[in-house]
Amino acid sequence: MRTLELMTRKIDTCFGHLDVDGNGTVERDDLLGLGSRLVAQFGESPTSPKATAMAAGMVRFWEALCSAADVNGDGRLTPQEYRTGMTRAFVEDPTGFDRAFLPMAEALCGLLDTDGDGTVSRPEFAAFHQIMRTSVENADLAFGKLDTDGSGSLSVTELLAAMRDYYSNPDENADALGHWLFGRV
Repeated sequence: MRTLELMTRKIDTCFGHLDVDGNGTVERDDLLGLGSRLVAQFGESPTSPKATAMAAGMVRFWEALCSAADVNGDGRLTPQEYRTGMTRAFVEDPTGFDRAFLPMAEALCGLLDTDGDGTVSRPEFAAFHQIMRTSVENADLAFGKLDTDGSGSLSVTELLAAMRDYYSNPDENADALGHWLFGRV
């Protein structure tokens, strides 16, 4: 039971980040708007390769999510549809992350890595969390937990592993990296 509760909390947290307009549903425009806000936050031109990759990743993620979750075909995901779809697409089928989410996650990491050194600094991570409406405290906590080697930065590989774990790992182990992607779950 606790495992289900944990995944529900993680999925609900993500839903809150994605419902950009706050209307209680997640729609394609929410994802594209979120991608655009991220691109602007990191100073990219809307037509840059990083921005194009971000938009393509968001569209691919939306299409996969709708395929798994939009049961009534209205182009809007309610919290329940989102929970069911995310569970079906990523928790029950861990390969779903690579098919649907990985292109967006890779584009996001490329966007966050503003200097191209293969790492995401604390300020870059904080800027991402600002767009995701994560509290400063949770963003700082998340960075500290994800920086497992204490280097003061997150490798893109570490960040991708944490994203995969967040969306696909129902393990209750409190030390699982994915449990800390957005701070305390």
